[in-house]
Amino acid sequence: MTAQAQASGLLVLLLLTLPTTGSDPVLCFTQYEESTGKCKDLLGGGVSAEDCCLNTAYAFQEPGSGLCQACRSPLWSPWSVWAPCSVTCSEGSQLRYRRCIGWGGQCSEKVEPGTLEWQLQACEDLPCCPEMGGWSNWVPWGPCSATCSKGTQTRQRACDNPVPKCGGHCPGEARESKPCDTQQVCPIHGAWATWGPWEPCSGTCHGGRHAPTERRSRTCSAPEPSTKPPGKPCPGPAYEQRGCTGLSPCPVAGGWGPWSSVSPCSVTCGLGQTLERRTCDKPLPQHGGPFCAGDSTRTHICSVAVPCPVDGEWEPWGEWTTCSRRNMKFISCEEIPGQQTRSRDCKGRKFNGQRCVGKQQDIRHCYNVQRCRWKGSWSEWSTWGLCMPPCGPNPTRARQRLCTAPFPNFSPTVSMVEGQGEKNVTFWGKMWPQCEELQGQKLVVEEKRPCLHAPTCKDPNRKP
Repeated sequence: MTAQAQASGLLVLLLLTLPTTGSDPVLCFTQYEESTGKCKDLLGGGVSAEDCCLNTAYAFQEPGSGLCQACRSPLWSPWSVWAPCSVTCSEGSQLRYRRCIGWGGQCSEKVEPGTLEWQLQACEDLPCCPEMGGWSNWVPWGPCSATCSKGTQTRQRACDNPVPKCGGHCPGEARESKPCDTQQVCPIHGAWATWGPWEPCSGTCHGGRHAPTERRSRTCSAPEPSTKPPGKPCPGPAYEQRGCTGLSPCPVAGGWGPWSSVSPCSVTCGLGQTLERRTCDKPLPQHGGPFCAGDSTRTHICSVAVPCPVDGEWEPWGEWTTCSRRNMKFISCEEIPGQQTRSRDCKGRKFNGQRCVGKQQDIRHCYNVQRCRWKGSWSEWSTWGLCMPPCGPNPTRARQRLCTAPFPNFSPTVSMVEGQGEKNVTFWGKMWPQCEELQGQKLVVEEKRPCLHAPTCKDPNRKP
């Protein structure tokens, strides 16, 4: 079981760690968006990370940095999507990453906030690379496209000498054309050019003795009619006129009224905002006049100098104790049920926050199979693991075959106390399976292969 866990484990390379001292000014936000890792709803700047993180729902960002840090206890972000394969055909490699996000502690394995963890795996977008094809000979020229004046002739060729493979193509064009002349003169009929733009309206507002109008013109020049042989003139008028529409009374620009009184602070703990409002009604904008320039509200950061409650969080369960039975010294490898326990601690509760919900200790029934020598057999090959190291030189991937032994056919349930029903029993311990040697090995046979075209690991939030 331990060898399988090692085969499927992730290789981690910790890169750039971006600690925050807490004393330098930061930008404080009221929301951290877990799905994108972005800070939302700017509260203000010029405050310390300690003051911003009086509320653990907030987040902060150093000026000029693209990295947002949440004020909650540090946790690993979700894995990013796999980057594109390092090559477009044949076998390559691709990377993905996650980051330790939080403040005032460490992620699992004692990793500091801001640290990146990488994974590298093999990839293949196309099983083969394109091969270019070759053109056949041109076919004869086709007939002229016109019956009078000039036209064009075309000819074609096929991309089959040889045929391209795996998405390849032939360089150049499959079709070409050239001009041709029938030595016959064609008549040219007149056609209007596009209408010119409307001239400015004769008035800017409704009213007065004359209704405002606008006018535009066009010319018979697209093309002009020919004289020999004679072409037809353009039909219709060269000018048109219409009344102006959409005119309104002359505009009146709006003006701001006075600022309202300052609102109370928006929070009862940590940092919040106060608000002032004003109305564009001194005067109101009329007849299309511009609205007041500027904002109708303004805010200021306020502090009530009270830390926000922090709820407790369970730490991961500890290891199970040895499977044993009271008043019995040895129960290994026998169908004798025992008991084992594990426990966990509630951490991080401050300022009258909620206590952790659930049990602190867990108990289960078990069979002790530690170091039991039972006959085993070789497993099939595992799937290929991740490339290791993901950001180092010459990464490789591996797969394994393991010597494993099945659990004995012990009873899956046990009745320890009369009247309390049946309890499930779990196997505990690392067996010592016995297999015939395979390639000189007794427990694990491993095969390795290099990962090709590995890309460089780069922090996505670091500015170039």
